[in-house]
Amino acid sequence: MSEPKPDRTEMWKAVKWTMILLVGFLVAIGLFKAWQIATAPARVVGDAAGSVKSSANAVMNRLDVPIMKQRRFDKVSEKAFSVLNNLEATSSDGVKTRGFRMANFRGARDRVCELSYDFGAGAVPVFVAADNAAHEAAKAVASDADRLIRIVVVSPEETLGLNAEFDEDSGSWGLSWRTSSINKPHSDDWAGGPMTDILARVPKACF
Repeated sequence: MSEPKPDRTEMWKAVKWTMILLVGFLVAIGLFKAWQIATAPARVVGDAAGSVKSSANAVMNRLDVPIMKQRRFDKVSEKAFSVLNNLEATSSDGVKTRGFRMANFRGARDRVCELSYDFGAGAVPVFVAADNAAHEAAKAVASDADRLIRIVVVSPEETLGLNAEFDEDSGSWGLSWRTSSINKPHSDDWAGGPMTDILARVPKACF
């Protein structure tokens, strides 16, 4: 008895579905590659943005000065800002003073107070001023935000800048080095206590 002939219809069906699956697989690979190429710039930008954000956070963490006695710092900063914000303006006595104020006290409107502080090697001049312009702009829209005090310590060797600024989110004042002082030769401990003392002196020294 002869063997049965293979069913050619079933064979063609199997071949057809194999080809369909193979073509579908190749199309899927092609679409994936096209997606990779199309989204590569966006992914590069995203990675770069993430890197920039991480670097910015690292810089900000490096600039922030830890406050050991927050309640006292809040109290003296609040009082100092009130005094400095209502300080009488004093005209710049020369090009050097004018340049110094323009570089360090934007928005102060010539309401700058000078006092002195001994960091351990003799008293050096310390200049403080509130950013009156930003605060007045905030008040115009019924906000008590934008309270910033700029502090500049001047010695024969260096000029260091710090900011005491009110943070609306936390409801407290913070202290930070200015970006120009990021390569500071002093530790945060050097700044925290003395800046609190300096702000505490403002009501009596600046009038």
